[in-house]
Amino acid sequence: MARRPFGDPCTTGDECVGRFCIDATLDASFVDGYCSALFCDLTDPGSCGDEALCFDTEVYPPLCARTCETNAECRGPDYVCIGTCIPDDFTAELARPGILTGAEADVADFLAAVDDDRMMGRVRVLAGEEAWDGPGGPVTILSRAPAHPDHEVAAEYLEAELTALGWTVERQAFGSGLTNLVVEISGTDVALAQVLVTAHWDSTASGTTGWAAGADPAPGAVDNGAGTTVALEVATILSLPGTAAPVRTVRIVLFDAEETGLLGSEDYATGLSGDMACAVNTDMIGWTTEPTAGRFWYVFDEGSRAWAGLGVEAIDLFVPAAMPITTDYGDAGYSDSASFWAAGRCAVGINCWPRELSNHTAEDTTSTFEPIFGDVARASIAVAAAWMYSTVDP
Repeated sequence: MARRPFGDPCTTGDECVGRFCIDATLDASFVDGYCSALFCDLTDPGSCGDEALCFDTEVYPPLCARTCETNAECRGPDYVCIGTCIPDDFTAELARPGILTGAEADVADFLAAVDDDRMMGRVRVLAGEEAWDGPGGPVTILSRAPAHPDHEVAAEYLEAELTALGWTVERQAFGSGLTNLVVEISGTDVALAQVLVTAHWDSTASGTTGWAAGADPAPGAVDNGAGTTVALEVATILSLPGTAAPVRTVRIVLFDAEETGLLGSEDYATGLSGDMACAVNTDMIGWTTEPTAGRFWYVFDEGSRAWAGLGVEAIDLFVPAAMPITTDYGDAGYSDSASFWAAGRCAVGINCWPRELSNHTAEDTTSTFEPIFGDVARASIAVAAAWMYSTVDP
């Protein structure tokens, strides 16, 4: 029997050039078996040979995925190309509702006001690369991990940034010394369901050998200074004199303790009352890894499909350089959006996944940022803007 290359169907490991035949016993997504290599080396670009890349699934052990540029290079209709060939169960088609025409001046103006330098400046403060000129003088935020003394300093910085914009910040305490930060910005039609713009603000460097949460740095620039600064950017643009008032009320919600089990978003989502349209949650958008070829994940559940469709339509029209991979595979870059789904609420998650090796280490600094950040940040903001100016539900 001929030996199979990566990604081809298989029934036994002998067909896979000495590697493994992964089949439905691992996951039903692997239709007819998948020729790969479990436990490939994420640090070794050559561990999968010339025709494949080592893919950190986060859910399964690392495996080799065949490289590709088009769907035609993948095996049959059950696999799709996202830079590598993956089972199509990991992606999901998302219809655009056709509500937007591309001429929505308010959305276009909102995107035009995005400032990369402003966003990166905030990331550098959150990551401890630049000092915050706080009430008591300059202070450096070494870590946003809940056990670290700078955790509270980071909360004070975020509260100060939002307050300086003219917004009232509500601190919602939960657990032991944990805090969600919430700003509510009234829309012109308060009868319409609200839009949420969310991100987690805590950090960790648990992947650094010997790291002590209460004493050592955890810069968390990409994870999740990047998402936090996107939420702050939305709040900033809404404060600018030339920005049209949102039609829908907007809530900016910054979650604590995502890194210890989505605790902040779980507390918030389970206690949420009243009507909401949808939440756009941004997490880890500063890098691009080879298996996804500069693309990013746009994740939704079935109950979020309609609002997700309106959001991705806005990305298509207003941020054409951004390349979302639409998926209802909830473990794709698992983050706070899952807490909303569990509570029966609408949410879309935007993230870059797989992770860089710097993730959850003391090396997660702005030096790891790549140009994809600007496009994905704008994609998240486009979703929020399309929702907040929409007068009808999709």
